[in-house]
Amino acid sequence: MVVCAVLTALVTAGAPALAANPITISNGLFNNSAALAWSSAPATTMGDRTVTRTTTGVQGLVVSGPTGSVFHQTLGVSRYMFIGTHNYVLILESSTGAGPGTRSVSLVDFTTTPPAERPILSVLASSAAVSSPGVQFSVGTGDAFFVFAPTGTTVAGLGIYRSDNGTILCPGPPPLTPTGQLFGEATATQLRMKMGGTVLAACARPPGTSG
Repeated sequence: MVVCAVLTALVTAGAPALAANPITISNGLFNNSAALAWSSAPATTMGDRTVTRTTTGVQGLVVSGPTGSVFHQTLGVSRYMFIGTHNYVLILESSTGAGPGTRSVSLVDFTTTPPAERPILSVLASSAAVSSPGVQFSVGTGDAFFVFAPTGTTVAGLGIYRSDNGTILCPGPPPLTPTGQLFGEATATQLRMKMGGTVLAACARPPGTSG
């Protein structure tokens, strides 16, 4: 069973406002580098943003940046990822144990003071052996990202989002059985999700997102 629900206990309440700040989404296939891996490091600083893992008291991740800091409580296993030249921060929370477990992705929104954690996706994976959610970011600054989550038999939670505040730019299709590699792409007029050469979903490029 695939669960595509917003995070509850893991995420700061409240939906992100549509940011007035312009973003740049360069044309081309999104960055699919093998270096895009979820980190378990105790602390990492990229530019003006730092993620620090707490190991005493309430365990979790403290994410600090230009508008303050936010605490993500670890309920299973917490990992994180920096994307783009502005070092946007994503968090992955995974259940423990060998059996079925939830994988939840959130984004730290530094467009607010203090920053807030925004839900992106939550799916149920059939076992701990299932691959972690995949992330690709737009070429150039990485101001948009494509995310999807394997469940064991399908991929779910597909979507393209703003990297600064987590606003959805292009919702993906329902859970599907993959038959090829998944890609995000920006063209002069559209944002697309593709499986091999097949376009799974396409949305008009938002105004002000020059390519």
